[in-house]
Amino acid sequence: MFWSKNSIIDKVSKISNTLGDISADIFCGINTDSEYLHKLSLSDENSPETPYKCMGLNKEINLERELVYPFIDSAFSNEYAVHPSSYCFMLPYEIKADGLRKECRLLEPDELKTGYPLVYSRITDFKNNFKHDSTPLSSADYSVGDCKLLQYINTPKIVVSDHYSFQASFDAAGNSIFEKGCGIVLQDSSNYFYVLAALNSSISRVFSEICQNDRLFNGSLTPGVLRRFPIVFPDEKNLEALISTLSSYLTYIHGQIYRTAPPYTPGSEDYELLKFYERLVNLLVLDTYFTKDLDPRFQEILEGNIVPFGEYPGCGNSEVSGFEDSRCFMNELQAVKQKILDTPDFGKCRFNSEFTNILATLKNNGAW
Repeated sequence: MFWSKNSIIDKVSKISNTLGDISADIFCGINTDSEYLHKLSLSDENSPETPYKCMGLNKEINLERELVYPFIDSAFSNEYAVHPSSYCFMLPYEIKADGLRKECRLLEPDELKTGYPLVYSRITDFKNNFKHDSTPLSSADYSVGDCKLLQYINTPKIVVSDHYSFQASFDAAGNSIFEKGCGIVLQDSSNYFYVLAALNSSISRVFSEICQNDRLFNGSLTPGVLRRFPIVFPDEKNLEALISTLSSYLTYIHGQIYRTAPPYTPGSEDYELLKFYERLVNLLVLDTYFTKDLDPRFQEILEGNIVPFGEYPGCGNSEVSGFEDSRCFMNELQAVKQKILDTPDFGKCRFNSEFTNILATLKNNGAW
């Protein structure tokens, strides 16, 4: 069969299983009219003793850090890992940390005054001096409204933003606040890394075409759109585990690269390492969605060299972190890459003509 752009789109659009079917919830980010109240700049040192800075003003303030959360800046690339941001977000809420879905309660002014006097002072000063309102403080002055994200604070989640194309990052701690984009909490936590790989693959670019053709996408990513994202799992559990492990590698690599400057240097060792694992994941995901006809030797070589994080010495039970020397683990991943490339049969592995046709069509249409 010859795979044209339209036949690829038609194939993906007919996949019946969707992200909505496997998700516990999909929801929007936070929306507030008082961004200058809630959003703060981090100090250069970002230490517990260093004050925050008012957004847009050269003024330092101290706040109780229990009510301050990390912030995901959609201006940055947030592919696989959350990009470190220079902002944080103040939330005067009580959040109970039990269960998948949390109970959240807006703290009353008297509670803030007694328990969090620095936050109380910040809100009062903002109301008096920025809004020029001297009336008594009300909880409505600092509420962020009925935001479902608050119910999933401290719950692991995928955060998807539309940064030229869909970009999905894994917030393992689940405590990051975001404005633009959507959060995804899955029913089965073991699926996070596989779904992360699918959302960052060429399938997401095909899905964007489907949304535009069906006029589902008006320039703003919504939960309704994401619920329709097609999901196909491999028939073999070994292959699903392989894709998930590679996805966890990419989450780690992106996280390390985001902390360097400049973040991406084409031709650098880290950049080439990233692209190597990205190509492997994309190939495996595309084969799962379209042909399910991998060269058995190709899969065998990958499974013989790629192991979960927990199987590396010193990593413990962590899936993403746990290595004290991050560069040491980057070196481990370089060694794994080299072992794969040095395997005599690796260069002889071939894809069938149908799958090669799909890759060529995707490449010609900017989706590979």
